[in-house]
This record gives sequence, C-alpha cells and structure tokens, in this order.
Amino acid sequence: MTDKGVEAFLSCAMDPPSHLDVALAMERLRKLGAVASDGSKESLTPLGQCLARLPLDPAMAKMLIMGSVLQCLDPVLTAAACSSSRELFYTPLGMRKEQHSVKKSFSELSDTMASVEAYDEFRYILKEHGWAEAREWASANFVSIHALNSVDSVRWQLINELKSLGLVPQSDLIKSRGRKKEFQNGASVNRNASIDSLVTAVWAVGNPDNLAARRKLGNFGTLRSKTENHAGLHPSAVAFHRKPPKERKVNLPSWFFYREMVLSSQVFLRGCTALEPEQVLLFGGYGLETSESHESGRSKRVLDDWITIEGRCNDTLDALSRARSEIDVALDTKIMNPRRPLPESQQTIIDAVCDCFSV
Repeated sequence: MTDKGVEAFLSCAMDPPSHLDVALAMERLRKLGAVASDGSKESLTPLGQCLARLPLDPAMAKMLIMGSVLQCLDPVLTAAACSSSRELFYTPLGMRKEQHSVKKSFSELSDTMASVEAYDEFRYILKEHGWAEAREWASANFVSIHALNSVDSVRWQLINELKSLGLVPQSDLIKSRGRKKEFQNGASVNRNASIDSLVTAVWAVGNPDNLAARRKLGNFGTLRSKTENHAGLHPSAVAFHRKPPKERKVNLPSWFFYREMVLSSQVFLRGCTALEPEQVLLFGGYGLETSESHESGRSKRVLDDWITIEGRCNDTLDALSRARSEIDVALDTKIMNPRRPLPESQQTIIDAVCDCFSV
C-alpha cells in the first residue's frame, strides 16, 4: 500500500484525518481480512485487492463476494444497490400508516427484503406490462421511481465490476451491447437466490458492526447493540411492534441487523432485518472468538467479544462453527481463482450449508 505505512502517508495530507479515525478504519479492514500488517507497514490481501475494485463499503463488497460463493447473488446485489441509493419507499404527508401497511405486505421481518421484493415486482411489471402500468403500480405502493432508477444504475455498475473480476461468468448474463447487464434465467450465481433465509443471512456479512439482540430483561422491544444497551426498532421498521403480540405462540426475533442508528426521543435502529441465532453464528460479526460449555448443559459461542450464541446441543454449535470456517476457506479460494469453480470438496460443503437453509 505504502512504504511509510497508511497513517504516516495520510499525515502528509493538507487536512489529515485524526489518528483515532485512521486506527479504527485500519482495524476494521484487518478484521474484514482486507489488510495484513507487517510491523508498521500494511499491505492489501487478495481479498482487499478485490474489495478495492468494488465501489462500495468494504463490508458490503465482501457481502457481494459471499453472495457469489453461495450462489444467491441477485438479491444480495439488489440489497447492496439499495444501501447505496435513496430509500425506495416514500411517505406522503399524512399517510404514514398506509405506507407502513403496504411496505409490510412485502415482508414482515425485513426492511431490506421489503425493498428487494418491491424492486423485483416493479421490474417484473415493467417487463410484462409496460411502463404505464409499472408507474401506476409504483405510485399505488409508495415506491419512488427515482430510487428505482438509482438502484438500476448501481446494479448495472456492480454487475460489470463483478464480471471483470471473474465472479460473474459471461454465460450468466443476457447478451447486450451497452453496460446495462442483467442475469439470465437459471444463472449459476443465482442457483440459491430463492432461499430467503440464506439471503438474509448473507446480508449480515455486509453489516458486521450493526447487530442487535433482544434483551431478555427490561422493557418490551428493548435491544442491545455493540455500543448501546437500550435501543429500539424504529417505528418505520416492518418488524416493529408497539406492544407484545396477543398470540402467545408468536416467537419474536431475537437478533437483527440494522442499516443505521439514529437518536431522537431515544436510540432507534432503522433498516432492520430479523435473524435467527444460527444465521448470526454462520455469518454475523467478524469472527468466532471463544467457545464455552457449562455444567448446566448449555454451550455458547462468542463472536467479536460481545455476540453470544447459546444452545443446548454443543455438537450443533460445533458443526455451525466448523461450517463458518469452511465458508471462509471457500471465500478465500474463490478470491484466489475467481474464474474457476470451487474444488468439489468445498462445493459439497457450500451445497450442504445452502440445503440446511432450504429445509
């Protein structure tokens, strides 16, 4: 990267960033596996070189590569494009409840899934019925045409970059003369794109710092994150509940990832997606830190020193932990040889993980 080290290099700028900002940024890149340090010098890893080619936040870029490895790229790509564009749903004055109801009709547990489903529905209507009907549908469902066009533009750019990296084969794309690339039906990188639970788990890769768990004690709806002990879902979130559901059998999600944290009357989390503990253990955070077993029969795994996943079956937690390691190995293999298929042994493991989500 530089012979002097990143911090020394940036200190020569006319308006250099603070030492703390540089240190935090470099630490995040190290945890992502994008940078390796040798004393005072840093260098990009093969993963880092690949992430640098994608015009996204490094974690979001890694999420795209993970989507390619797990062959569920299309919804992962749309989610990345939505994160880089304006909010897909708009709220007319005095119609907040109506907008929330429509948004919830696309997904009751994920704001990201609601946006992805709305985008896909709009593209389908546009293709099958034409512009007039698609525009009418967007207006009726509080979906911004400008935001949809922005998502389209970002998607095309990302598809072209992934193609140039070798992560999307030419055979998976519809032939076109311009830069407006789209996937063929039956594209190999989308073989598992219809498995929603797999897709939402992969989305967590793009938000390693933005996880929140429902508190077992305290007021209803209180969540804890890495930096906040008393946060809550924003009322605009599709998973928001003002009161506990009347049906006692309803199990509320115990984990979420969120797009942003805002402070108003309290700390709120916006752009939330519900996760199961197994999804968090496989794809959440930066990496597995410790494993513990208790005499009570419960075992736990700790990610990033604060994310705790507990279970009664230690063998299950071990299997998930090993699967996470194997997925990381497959990711590294893909980075080193992006145009080649994974070795059969690694592809078998990836297929087994995907099959577990499809049950």
